[in-house]
Amino acid sequence: DDGDVGHRHVHHTHVRQSSSGDWCSGLAVPELDEDDHWVPPEIPCTILSRLHWEGSREDWNKEAVSALKSELQPDEVIDGFDWHVILRFHDADSCERAFTAINDVLRQCTEPDPESCRTHKYVKAIEYVGDEPETRRRTGRGIHTARTEL
Repeated sequence: DDGDVGHRHVHHTHVRQSSSGDWCSGLAVPELDEDDHWVPPEIPCTILSRLHWEGSREDWNKEAVSALKSELQPDEVIDGFDWHVILRFHDADSCERAFTAINDVLRQCTEPDPESCRTHKYVKAIEYVGDEPETRRRTGRGIHTARTEL
């Protein structure tokens, strides 16, 4: 009790509805909806690449996306963002090779402020989205096969 006479926490067994005088039955537990058992679809090995600030320029962005497609050969590309390009690989080994190729270049940065590094012409930073290739291989998901929903 916090001393507020206009509001108190009371167990539901001590509460009656003023209009009917019926005792409160407590919280009703909602029935489970079919969507509660929804499992997100498996996505291919995904690399999120963050571009340099010039990525907001349409011509530079198109050049960067084209160069990354050519250099890394992803199976899918999701672009249209100013500073990000999403690269998806159906084969975890190809994904890992692409990540390593870019990451090795990015790690050559010797600047005290990583934001000012330009070791890669287009990419400022990269990260995996979802499971890394080793986890995918270990769990039998080294090769992505799209499932069709019925």
